[in-house]
Amino acid sequence: MFSWLSLPANVSIIDILGTSIPNLIYLYGFIVKDILWLRILIIVGMSIETGYHFRDLHSPEWAEIGWCSFYILVNGWQFTMLYRERRNLKFTDEEQAIHNKVFKSMPANAFKKLLSIASWQELPKDYILIQQHTHVEQLALISDGLCKVVIGDKEVGFVRNGNFIGEMSFLSGNETTATVTTIDDTRCLVWNKEQLKKLMSTDNEVEISMQSVFSSDLLSKLMEQQTH
Repeated sequence: MFSWLSLPANVSIIDILGTSIPNLIYLYGFIVKDILWLRILIIVGMSIETGYHFRDLHSPEWAEIGWCSFYILVNGWQFTMLYRERRNLKFTDEEQAIHNKVFKSMPANAFKKLLSIASWQELPKDYILIQQHTHVEQLALISDGLCKVVIGDKEVGFVRNGNFIGEMSFLSGNETTATVTTIDDTRCLVWNKEQLKKLMSTDNEVEISMQSVFSSDLLSKLMEQQTH
């Protein structure tokens, strides 16, 4: 891969474009979160580099061309596998609605892995999901329903569709700071704490997406408390 430091003093416009454009593409690749787009960017950048190494048709740079071609083939294969995997993914209407509302930054294949270790629970009115000053063994996401949040004897807010329950204790490992009780019949998506932690520790896409989701959820709860 060429860099500015390796360019000769009398550079041409082809040298500038042939080295700058791929490096800018690779730089953008560090920003994208979706591995599928990363594969695409690598393929595009390497294709431009390959063309650059053919700039002298009488003396092509075969070593560089060979390496670029190898990277294109590897990433092309990975792209094909990822694309086929995502194309074959199917979600129920409820799962798709949750993905669109809560997990929209998470790739579909990573969301499918998350669903594979989750279970659905139907909870009656006045059901206590978590008790204050306890350790949670599961993480819940409300799909349909409404719950109240109580600290001590004071009602401080509500959690509703698209909100997590127990995520702060899940992340910190500390005791819960509030009691959460259903107000209506509530349908939740529930994860076992240990299974979810294991998935997050072994799947980078899931971990990064979950951190973003937790941050958004916390922000919405803080806004809810300020208006309560």
